[in-house]
Amino acid sequence: MPSGSSIKLNYQSSGADPILAARLQECFGLEDTPTVNKGKVNVLMHLLSPGYKVVQITDDLKSFWANAYFDVRKDLKGQYKRHFWPEDPMDAKAIKGTKRQNNIK
Repeated sequence: MPSGSSIKLNYQSSGADPILAARLQECFGLEDTPTVNKGKVNVLMHLLSPGYKVVQITDDLKSFWANAYFDVRKDLKGQYKRHFWPEDPMDAKAIKGTKRQNNIK
C-alpha cells in the first residue's frame, strides 16, 4: 500500500476477483485499482473507515476518487475528526493512524 502497509488479498473460493480490504487513508495517492495475474485480473477494493467498516466497494479506484470520494469524505470527516481527509486524495500522502500520529494539520 502507499502507506507502507502490507495487506493480504482475500482470494474467493468461487473464483471471483480477489478482495483487498484497506483503510481509505492508506490508499491516498493510489490512482489505479491494483491488479493480479500480470494485470489480467482486477482486485475488488473494499475501502474501510478508520473503524474498519466498509464505506465503499469498487473495482475502479480512479472513478471513486473522481466521483464518490467527496461524499464519503464528508460523512467520514464528521465521524472521524482526528483523521486526515484531504481535498485532493491523489496529492495526499497515504497514512496510517490519525492526524496527530502523522503530524498532519
